[in-house]
Amino acid sequence: MEVVRRFRNHYLLYYYLLFLCILGSCNLKNSHQDPEEREGVEDIDEDYGENDEDIAGFDAAETGNDTDFDEKSDMEDNDHGIAADDDVFADDYSGRDFPDMTGTWVNLTIFKGSAKVPLLGSTLPAWAVMVSKVDIYSQENGTLKAHTEMCRLKAGTATDLVYPYLPDSYAESLGNVDKTFYLSYGGNGEVRFRQDKLWEVRSCTLNDPENDSLPTDINDERVFDADNSGMNGLYMGMVGKASGRAEIVQKVSTILDGEFNENGEIHGITTWFEAQSVLWTDTFLLENGAPTSPAGADPNESVFIFKRIDSSWDCTAVKENSAALFPEQAALYPNEFK
Repeated sequence: MEVVRRFRNHYLLYYYLLFLCILGSCNLKNSHQDPEEREGVEDIDEDYGENDEDIAGFDAAETGNDTDFDEKSDMEDNDHGIAADDDVFADDYSGRDFPDMTGTWVNLTIFKGSAKVPLLGSTLPAWAVMVSKVDIYSQENGTLKAHTEMCRLKAGTATDLVYPYLPDSYAESLGNVDKTFYLSYGGNGEVRFRQDKLWEVRSCTLNDPENDSLPTDINDERVFDADNSGMNGLYMGMVGKASGRAEIVQKVSTILDGEFNENGEIHGITTWFEAQSVLWTDTFLLENGAPTSPAGADPNESVFIFKRIDSSWDCTAVKENSAALFPEQAALYPNEFK
């Protein structure tokens, strides 16, 4: 009756009694369970607690495998042309092959600058046009080794009143020069071509062309008769409204920086420097020579081009076909391609 008084609502009393029955049934079941089975259950519970660290290690290992899987997926994506990170892969062309450059080429190099013209005494646009035969005999990855032979070297100024004259013996005296070129891939995947700064010293010897001054005395022991003109130095002349002759020595540096085009040719910009010294002259007009300087000219007008030619061509064939090989440049500098 006491219970009835505590649960005046008979529905609450009903649910309370139902709860007690369920609880009693659970306890009765556990009380009849075999003690050894109970101990097994407890052992499992204890083992579970002891292996918490192992489970944590398993989770960590699984996490690591997820990372490996992600990296593998990225690699597979890259194999199919999908870059996981454009910033990482955009400039990485180290695994690509370079085109085969070995063989025979013709090289046109143009120096465009300015010079103080004798007789006129004023500075005018001036230029030098050089055509060489290039035999690339070795290629290891992107490093090329070549023999070069000067076939044509002519100079001009922006006036017909007086202009420099360089006989064929000038170019022929320069002989072969060994050069090294380099290939690389640019940021857009283009094949780039470069020649680092190269000094050529003409008709004299210098231990340090970059820093040594040119001789000024025709009898200097470093000077020799490169073109067999009968006098030490290189013979250059002046023709037009005034004429004269001088024997000079010269040093020239060039840097070539360009790239391949769709025709398999190489086009680029020439960075250059020239110095000359007059050893002897028959006219006061040439006492200071006529050195050309890159100052005052558009650097983009100093250019170079490489084109493949047949290996049977010698320097004579290259010289005779220069205008046909480079028609656009021959139209700009007609006198220098005659």
